[in-house]
Amino acid sequence: MNALPLVQSRLTTGSLAAYDGFDFNELYHFMQNFHQNIDNTITTGSEEFPGEMLTPRNRVSLPNATYELLVKYYNDIYDWNFTSIADLASSDLSSGDSNQSIVVLPIIIQFGHIQIAAEIFGSKSAPRYQRSSYILAKFIQDDESIDIYPGHVQYYFKHTVQLSIGPKTHRLAFVNWYLWAPNEKIRFHCRIGNWNDKSCNVEL
Repeated sequence: MNALPLVQSRLTTGSLAAYDGFDFNELYHFMQNFHQNIDNTITTGSEEFPGEMLTPRNRVSLPNATYELLVKYYNDIYDWNFTSIADLASSDLSSGDSNQSIVVLPIIIQFGHIQIAAEIFGSKSAPRYQRSSYILAKFIQDDESIDIYPGHVQYYFKHTVQLSIGPKTHRLAFVNWYLWAPNEKIRFHCRIGNWNDKSCNVEL
């Protein structure tokens, strides 16, 4: 402690300067989350995107399965009724329900990676940044327990939907989640002898 006054404080430079705006509690909370020491803290909802989306591709049409997931996402987060182009065409126009629906278009702007402060988050569609495309996310289960799931970001995208209050742009990530495997026999073949052999210590 007696030596600390001898150390002159120096301004941070480069990428470290991006974190100067955080106080000790915010940095400590981030460290706890990073090391998974907090099991009951989950952020839900949406927030303003604080970073930058990089390596854009021009307008891309979503595959049908992903397009249906996007429509379902909008129906989950808003109180309005959203529909796809196919569902709108097959609905009974004489019922009048189609007039109350908001049509979600399947056109997006796709991105390979994003930057938040000094950190780069990659995706499968950007080979240079694939190492940073694997994520862990916490999900609340039906019994209020919290499980951590690993996932692989396929790509980031920007999508605009015409709400009744005006256009709203969303910045989202399309993630493939890994399925839970009950034991090492499902995915790995590393046995030496029978399956009771403890020399194979793979943990899933």
